[in-house]
Amino acid sequence: MGKDRFDGPVIGVDLGGTNMAIGVVDEKGRILGRCKRKTKALEGRDKVISRLVEGIERACGEAKLSLKDIAAVGVGAPSAVDWDKGLVIHAGNLGWKRVPLRDILAKKLDRPVVVDNDVNVAAFGESRVGAGKGRGDLMAVWVGTGIGGGFVLNGKLWRGPLHTAGEIGHVIMFPGAGPGHRKLEEHCSRTAMVRSMLMLIGHYPESMLREFLKPGDDGAEPTIGSGVIAECLQKGDPLVTSVVNASADLLGLAIANFLTVLSVPTVVLGGGVTEALGKPWLHRIQEAVEQHVFPSSLRKCEVHLSELGDDAGLLGAAMLARETASA
Repeated sequence: MGKDRFDGPVIGVDLGGTNMAIGVVDEKGRILGRCKRKTKALEGRDKVISRLVEGIERACGEAKLSLKDIAAVGVGAPSAVDWDKGLVIHAGNLGWKRVPLRDILAKKLDRPVVVDNDVNVAAFGESRVGAGKGRGDLMAVWVGTGIGGGFVLNGKLWRGPLHTAGEIGHVIMFPGAGPGHRKLEEHCSRTAMVRSMLMLIGHYPESMLREFLKPGDDGAEPTIGSGVIAECLQKGDPLVTSVVNASADLLGLAIANFLTVLSVPTVVLGGGVTEALGKPWLHRIQEAVEQHVFPSSLRKCEVHLSELGDDAGLLGAAMLARETASA
């Protein structure tokens, strides 16, 4: 293929444990066609991959293109990925271990395929067409059910020789604590915040969170999602405010530690929790970063909300596919 071939459309895939988002993306980062499908991981690897291929074909159809028009395919997977081999090492929420996803998809699609970690590709997307565009090196932190990170250094993703760079959610913050209370994501993810709220709610009899804990009319078990947390926070619920602020302060401390080591100028925050909580969450984290980072000159590091939102992984995977295939 000549170099001009890669000026055409590419496919980006954000493969999650619950949903997969697929898009046909042009050279300017515009999404020409989409498909979103349930992953249905319990049906097994082969059926998930078949559903992914069908989704790619549907997205091409919406863009009025065929697979032959596609220059390359990029996939962000919820796992550490052996970049050189295109191997999904261990995706717990998919039930996958050592799956050669790149080679399987390349054979089925007859297109060049690249596979990387989901937060890595989100970080790459933000660096190319999102909040980090034109800002140089950056650190991305995605907060949702868990916490993941990604680094773009010297214009390229930094994966590390063992393919696991960016796993900041697993950094030990409290080594003396018991199991389930030692790591960053065990305090600052949505899962962790909800756990803390449920543990403390007995001390807050007036908390509006109690309304969301009542079983539904259909008897369904109540759930506390990021939207519920955001609503309670906006209305000044003292329990939710206390837990969210403590989580933001600790996350800001962790980010400051990474900035002290790496001295990067930009941080991009994304993920479901960040999207729901928005600027108050961002500002609280920024204050904690400025309080703890060293040296003081690093206080000018800019912390931004993701500009790409739910499309960060899809667009980042597409951008990575384009740049890798055309290199």
